Amino acid sequence: ENAQLFERARELAVVEERQRVARDLHDSVTQSLYGLTLFADGAARLLAIGQQDKAAGYLDQLRQTAREALSQMRLLVFELRPPELELVGLAAALEARLDSVEGRAGFRTSFTQDGDVQAAPQVEEALYRIAQEALNNALKHSRASLVQVDLRRRGSALCLTITDDGVGFDVDAVRRAGGFGLRSMQERSARLGGRLRLESAALGGTRLTVEVPA
Repeated sequence: ENAQLFERARELAVVEERQRVARDLHDSVTQSLYGLTLFADGAARLLAIGQQDKAAGYLDQLRQTAREALSQMRLLVFELRPPELELVGLAAALEARLDSVEGRAGFRTSFTQDGDVQAAPQVEEALYRIAQEALNNALKHSRASLVQVDLRRRGSALCLTITDDGVGFDVDAVRRAGGFGLRSMQERSARLGGRLRLESAALGGTRLTVEVPA
C-alpha cells in the first residue's frame, strides 16, 4: 500500500510539473513574440524615415531577444521531456541537461564526477531538482559564460556543486526575499538531512553546494 501511495504521489508530481512547464511555455512564447514584434516594428519605422543608426539599435535588441527566446524555449522543451532518473541515473541526467540546454545556449560547460555517485531514488530526485533550479537561475539571470557541475562521493554523503562565472548577487537579500527558488532548494535538502550553502558576490559568480546523506 505504501508503494502504491508513493507511486501515485510521484505520478501526480509529474503531471503538476508538466502543467507548470506548459504554462511557462505559453507565457514565455507570448512575451518573447510580443517583444520581437515591438522591436521589429520600431526598426521598420526608423528605417522608413532614414534613421539607420537608431534602427540598428532596435535590430540589436531584436537579435538579443530572439537569442533569449530560443534559450528559454530549449529549456522548456527539455523540461517537458526530462531524462528518466530511474533509467539513466543522476550523473547522466545532469550531463544531458548541460548538453541540451546550457551547451546549446552558448555556455561553456563542465561536468565532473568522482566516486560512486549512485543513490536512492528520492536522493537522486531531490539533487536533480536542486540542480535544475540552480541551473535555471544561471541561465536566466547570471549572464555567465561558464557553468560547472561537480558530483562526488564524500564518505557516506553525496556532494553536488554548481558554479558559474556570472554577475553574482546579494545572497542575504535573496534569502530575505525568498527568491531564486532558494527556499525550495533548502527544503529539499533539509528533508534529506542535508546541508545547502550558497555563495555569491557582485561580478564574482555564484557557487551552490549541497551535501546529503546517501
